[in-house]
Amino acid sequence: MDNLREISFTQRYWVLLLPAIMMAADIITGWIQATINGTWDSTKMRKGLYRKSGELLVILLAYAIYVGISLPVDIPAFISGYIVVMELLSVCENLNQAGLPVPSWIVKRLGKVAKDLTEDDPIGPIKEDPVPENEKTE
Repeated sequence: MDNLREISFTQRYWVLLLPAIMMAADIITGWIQATINGTWDSTKMRKGLYRKSGELLVILLAYAIYVGISLPVDIPAFISGYIVVMELLSVCENLNQAGLPVPSWIVKRLGKVAKDLTEDDPIGPIKEDPVPENEKTE
């Protein structure tokens, strides 16, 4: 227990650990809301796990580049912060869909932060699924 008191949020491993914790929270709240609403879909869940694995890989690669070429900008921390905000939004959405009241000011504030993060992005926001549901063929 004494080791926990020595943990500082300025240590570099939090750049990977905090998004991983938020991803776990998102997965758990997603399972809860899917179970409550009867919308359990293993394909959707598998896609989500692949995305989260990719996000962690992006943080690791950004960190390797940051350390390898000594960039003056802390790119891994920015990417990590963006992912944490997006996961917080997803957790709020899951809780709301599960029937737990989430104060609207929290959702609005997180949405504004996410919008501000992507507003100046030349690529634009990440699209969930580029093919509309009615145009999919299986």
